[in-house]
Amino acid sequence: MVFKRIFGGGSAQAAEANLTIEDLVVLERYDEAATRLRAKLKDNPDDLHSRLKLAEVYTELKSWEQAVDEYLYVADEYASDGFYDKGIALLTKAKRYAPLNTELDAKVEKFRLTKEMERSRVLALEGMRAAGGATAALQVQRHWHRVAPSPLARSLPPEELKRLFSSMVLSSFAADELLVAEGSLDARLFFLVDGGITATISMPQGPMAIREFGPGDVVGDSALLEQKPWPATYRTSEPTKVLVLDRAGFEKTLSGNPDPRGLLGALRHQQNDRDVVTSIQRLRKTP
Repeated sequence: MVFKRIFGGGSAQAAEANLTIEDLVVLERYDEAATRLRAKLKDNPDDLHSRLKLAEVYTELKSWEQAVDEYLYVADEYASDGFYDKGIALLTKAKRYAPLNTELDAKVEKFRLTKEMERSRVLALEGMRAAGGATAALQVQRHWHRVAPSPLARSLPPEELKRLFSSMVLSSFAADELLVAEGSLDARLFFLVDGGITATISMPQGPMAIREFGPGDVVGDSALLEQKPWPATYRTSEPTKVLVLDRAGFEKTLSGNPDPRGLLGALRHQQNDRDVVTSIQRLRKTP
């Protein structure tokens, strides 16, 4: 015990030399504890335990700004290692000492969103692996990297992404391969993972390209969800990979789905089919 070391025998000078940082805190000698902790961190700045102890000492000294700086540092380190909940807990604690600090609120929201995206990545990869069959794990990760910024990937909760992807089939197509012809009633939806797709229509002067699509784009929502004919002919412009959702897969995705309306909204969100129809109507009305 600290008091035994001080009063239990030996010289006072020797007892003083044996005081630990914890002893100084117990004795409420916070300035000395802070000095010792700063010296320790100078040699080992990544000692998170010492940083948290220093933050606590700063709160005793009512050095709120310095305490918050230490909490922020440790929270960032926790988040970089994937411990988002621990980081958020520290930021919430720091908020008590700096209630007007908007940086803390912004960082909590950033950690929360990053945690959600990480969970989306993990579950989406599981779904993609199911869709791709024997596709190598590294290749599946590359596919996810390409489509992660898309509205579809960002709007669905992690569990819904897994449910959707595992109900699709990852298909590969060569360059200039026909996916679907204009006027077809083929009830399929394509989520473009890699490569490109060109929508063309027949005009008196010959085929005309209407729109190019790239990774993350959804086409065919009208064909699958509303049983409408395809407004144009869709061909690959280069070697392409798509996740294909057919009628059976769609029904599988809806079965037991807690938020079918959310799924439908995500699939329709880009409205690429409607935009193609609008472009075609404008062109064909042009004299």
